[in-house]
Formats: sequence, structure tokens, C-alpha cells
Amino acid sequence: MEIKNYSVTFDNRQLSKNLNVSFSTHKMNIIMGANGAGKSTLLDFIAGVGPKGAVGEKVGIPPYQKIAYQLQQVHFFPTLTVAQTIDFYSKLSNRSDSKSYENEKSVRNSLLSPIWHTKMGQLSGGERQIVLTYGQCLLDKEVYIFDEPTSGVDETNAPLVLSMINDLVVNDHKIVIMTSHHSEQLKQFNLNLIAL
Repeated sequence: MEIKNYSVTFDNRQLSKNLNVSFSTHKMNIIMGANGAGKSTLLDFIAGVGPKGAVGEKVGIPPYQKIAYQLQQVHFFPTLTVAQTIDFYSKLSNRSDSKSYENEKSVRNSLLSPIWHTKMGQLSGGERQIVLTYGQCLLDKEVYIFDEPTSGVDETNAPLVLSMINDLVVNDHKIVIMTSHHSEQLKQFNLNLIAL
């Protein structure tokens, strides 16, 4: 899976020019760069949801229907409880036969049990990130894209969230692409680092 000759101009400012990126199928693909470097813009391009002013060739990237894309600052139905939100994701896709499913149940017990009956609108930003990341991992897609999935997540739970995402690669052989500022927390994983 590759992006070739990717260039993007945003508000008359060129973020990337003739960028070539190859994504690994055996490692977490981590896009790193300073704020404003165009990380989220590149994710939008990969997912097929924009941006305007972006050009490039996609090689081996599936259509958007086969991509799970978790944006930053997603506001899920605030009146649903965590349990109802996870049930919603579960009904979208049944991955009970996946190798990482048992791991996901373990993560659910450790991360979600304390907030299981809490409404989404009453969660902190970090708690909401955990719920939505868990939900994304339940979906059955070919490619999973996460924009700062540990943003706002405390230092104790962030490694558990990253481990859950890594299970998609190691156990289910999915392609994972994500942005992250937490390089220390990622050192324990097998990574393909992409610098912007």
C-alpha cells in the first residue's frame, strides 16, 4: 500500500510536495511531525475524505467503505451510555472470530468497566477516546486509521490503548496507520515510522 507523488496546499501554504510513502502490513505505521506539518491532512487523503488541494496516486488503498477512520475530537451521541455505544459498534460488525477478540474483551474489562454505565456526554476527553478507539477496533475493515488515539488518555491507560490497536496488526494482520506524539509509549511495538 503506497502513496506516490503526494502534494497538498492548504490556505496558500504547501504542506507536502511530491511525498512518497509505503505502508507496512506487518508493523504499525506511525506518521510523525510537528503541529501543522499536515499529518491529519494526509490521513484524510488516505481515507478518501479530502482534502481540497491534495493530489497524488494511491496504490493498493481500498475504497473508503473498507477503511475505519477515527478522527480527533469526535462527539458520539452524548445521551448513550458506554455500553450502548459499544453495542452500536458491535452491531456494525461482528469480529467474534478474530484472534484479537479475546484481547479486546480483556481490554474492555480493564478500561471500560468503570465507565460502562456512564453516558458518553459525561466522560472526559480521554475516556471518550478510549471508548471510540475500542469501538473502531471492533469493526471489520481492511485498513484502520487513528488520528492521535491516545490524545487526552492518561499515562496508565495509553499503553493499553496502543496495545489494543497493535493487536489488529499482529493478530488480525490488518493495516494500521496512525499519528502520535507519544514516541516513548510506542517503543515497545514494531513500527514503520513516517516523518513529515
